[in-house]
Amino acid sequence: MQLLKGDLRKQAILDTAEALFFEKGYQRATIQDFLDALNCSKGSFYHHYDSKLQVLTELCRQKAQRGYAQYREKSFEDGLERLNALVYYAMPFRDGEEDTIALLLPLADLTDGKMVMDAMLDAQKELFFPEIQQTLEELRDQRKIYYTQSLLPEILWDSYSAVYRRLMQEAAAIRQGAGTAAAVQLIEIERFLWERLLDAPFASLELIRADEALRTVSHAISKVKRMEGGQNG
Repeated sequence: MQLLKGDLRKQAILDTAEALFFEKGYQRATIQDFLDALNCSKGSFYHHYDSKLQVLTELCRQKAQRGYAQYREKSFEDGLERLNALVYYAMPFRDGEEDTIALLLPLADLTDGKMVMDAMLDAQKELFFPEIQQTLEELRDQRKIYYTQSLLPEILWDSYSAVYRRLMQEAAAIRQGAGTAAAVQLIEIERFLWERLLDAPFASLELIRADEALRTVSHAISKVKRMEGGQNG
């Protein structure tokens, strides 16, 4: 489908903003920087976005959409494999998502960071949760898992959201020199919780891969350090 002129302008703003966020950092990059790089007017910018925060929020929404598109490209032998993939592609702690983590890491202690995280989780729920819920129902009907409480899928999603937030906090702590044990423990707790609440076969759920998650965090931290080094140079 061919993009309209307004859509092309919106995407150009997003692409330019992302490059500037990595070059200058979210706090130092300004809307005037966007305008200078794009050679466009304030009116053109504000026609599409209200603020720098809205631009970053939309960038993160796009990254959630990208994860969903990657999931949709896959085929699965059974429902348990599909359930693992749904959580794997929803959570950006995987190879290729270093930019997503690097965008969010410097915002860990900022109010804007919480708002961006909320928006990203909202986008993920809109995309992934209906299929998670449907997959859980199919697995239950096939007697591969067992639960009777209709609210359980929502509770599992709440747990996913909480672990996502905590993993971002742990990534920020690792950036400051903390160890990785707490992050690994969180990932294992999440797997154990889903497996037990769903009465799933032992070791049938992986959800998040600890070694891959830590590798992605390490690459993201390196990217942030390079960005900060460029700002200080």
